[in-house]
Amino acid sequence: MRSTEDLIASLSTGLTPVRRLKPPLLRALGWILLATAVIAILVLLRGFRADIDACLQDPAYLIQVVGAWLTGAAATLAAFEISLPDRKRSWLLLPLPFAALWLSGFAYGCLGDWIAIPSGAPVMADSIRCLETLVMASLPLGLVLWMMLRRARPLRASATAWVGALAVAAFADTAHLLIHVVQASSLVLVINLVPVTIILMIGGFFGRQALRAAA
Repeated sequence: MRSTEDLIASLSTGLTPVRRLKPPLLRALGWILLATAVIAILVLLRGFRADIDACLQDPAYLIQVVGAWLTGAAATLAAFEISLPDRKRSWLLLPLPFAALWLSGFAYGCLGDWIAIPSGAPVMADSIRCLETLVMASLPLGLVLWMMLRRARPLRASATAWVGALAVAAFADTAHLLIHVVQASSLVLVINLVPVTIILMIGGFFGRQALRAAA
């Protein structure tokens, strides 16, 4: 029978040092900068929306864009914090005030500017381009975020995945709002909220499975 000393020696042989993760705030800032860069690249490739000058004078639009970006930033920090086992679950509440600001832009626009979709408007073509922008923003950001979060081997994989998906959806919608023109408030709700909801569902479900597998 092996002695305790021999057992300890065998278990400690050939071990490689573990590299500590950087603080969650620094990791979150890195990914937020990446998300902002992706938004900027998409704007350069596709151009600002044609009515950007008028939009910058519209409080509802500014609230919506700023709210979307802040929701993405807050959800990113919450995801990196909640991925660590010693952090409180209350971090999940951090994005909620900013998400309310984000969604208030929809409500203000609907109440103040409810207009009909013009006859013959290229709704389908514009919708496809909007979806393309959302996918182009979401896929690379979601992949990088998953790779960064899985290094923490999160024990609360489900919560981490869902709040991470919220971050991706918010930044993707920020890009959409800067690039695409929507002619009716009702169409705004369809084009914005439906894809964001789909991104949240897909990202939360598959992200949860992937993070659990990594843990």
